[in-house]
Amino acid sequence: MAECLFCNIVNKKVPSVSIYEDKETLAFMELFPSSPGHSMVIHKKHGYSILDYTQEELGKIMATTKIIADKTKKALNCDSITIGINHFEKRGLPHLHIHLIPRREDDKGGIIQSVVNNPAKESREVIAEKIRKAKV
Repeated sequence: MAECLFCNIVNKKVPSVSIYEDKETLAFMELFPSSPGHSMVIHKKHGYSILDYTQEELGKIMATTKIIADKTKKALNCDSITIGINHFEKRGLPHLHIHLIPRREDDKGGIIQSVVNNPAKESREVIAEKIRKAKV
């Protein structure tokens, strides 16, 4: 996709600081990192959400994510790594990507659940039933 920044990075039309690449995936450093070592993993094939990829392609993205998580943990000796998937992202880039954010005890960050604060108006059971009944 010509207007996608990540596709342009894959096609070497836009520079990036790559940390891993194979036939299907690419991992590179976040341009505006939340912490030292913040990186992203993408599939080279353009897709807006997980629904645009096969199970095999998603598996490859996760395999690369594991490689980068292992390398990041060893290289930076961080306490943990928060992993977040941007999918159907309306505020960011329209290409599925996985953030790996190295964490430290004193980094002032929150847990993943702190990203959104939108309490449900229905019970978990009612919402669960809606999800179970959804046709795909």
